[in-house]
Amino acid sequence: MKTIYGILVLVGWLVIGSACHESSLTPEFTYNGPIPAIVDGTSEAQKICYDLYQKYDHHVYYTLSGDEALRTNVGITQTNMIEYNTPEALPLVAADEATAGSFLKLLRTFYNALPAEIVKTTVIKRQVLIKKNLWYDNLGEYVGYYGLMLPTPNLSIGYIDEAQQGIVYWGEMDDDLGPQPELWKYSIASSFFRTRTSTYFTLDMPSPDAFIQVSKGKYFNEMSYEEQDEAMMDMVDWETEEWNMDYLRSLGFVDPYAFFMLSSKYSPNEDMASYATWIVCTPLEERQDILDTYPLVNRSYEKGLRY
Repeated sequence: MKTIYGILVLVGWLVIGSACHESSLTPEFTYNGPIPAIVDGTSEAQKICYDLYQKYDHHVYYTLSGDEALRTNVGITQTNMIEYNTPEALPLVAADEATAGSFLKLLRTFYNALPAEIVKTTVIKRQVLIKKNLWYDNLGEYVGYYGLMLPTPNLSIGYIDEAQQGIVYWGEMDDDLGPQPELWKYSIASSFFRTRTSTYFTLDMPSPDAFIQVSKGKYFNEMSYEEQDEAMMDMVDWETEEWNMDYLRSLGFVDPYAFFMLSSKYSPNEDMASYATWIVCTPLEERQDILDTYPLVNRSYEKGLRY
């Protein structure tokens, strides 16, 4: 009986094998490119998206809403952080074309100013332009724990909490708001350099020791409790109730985020990213005046440029 059963099984496999001959097999999926496919179009925005895809293999979209904005070539992206921080933004709504076109021009200009290999090797691979801003004010919330209400001077429209998936969402692509060139410039530079240098996204990008040493011990999180009490008084311009940049620069910082949120042991790479962003966004004459006035800023600047 066992012999007869074995023969039947063998015959069954032979029948299946002949039915599945290589010449009769057809692949279920033959496309492995971006979802949806990126093709050259008639509008300037479409042409820029196609150019960024051809030149850097970046998948940039501005017409996707709902599930289409989340569907990639490896499946549906998760939205846990969006649901946690800004649930009202879901389902995502596509950008307005006129504003998106202006933003894309600036994005392409920024990428074209960098070495092509640096742009190609960033963790950012998919970029989706949407109408709602997804930004989350980490610095403002952290400062609030200490009972202070200080405006965060630099808030990015680039939502990078999903950059571990290779995705950045660009918010405020709304024709009612229109172009915001200074905000866009800061957001593009900050998002690019933070995702390139932060150990949260990149593990093989250590900061040079010389850069770390410049402000070591001067980060808020490295101060003693007594020093923090003094710093809380000095870091605020109490006349304007804003950050006292004169005080921060005297310690070697060009961004309150680096001073208050980081340390020489925790994400000093992001401090270097703040310098790279500052260089991009600050006119040369203004930058030089600050470099001539604040020795520690000048030292960090020179170390960062060498790196």
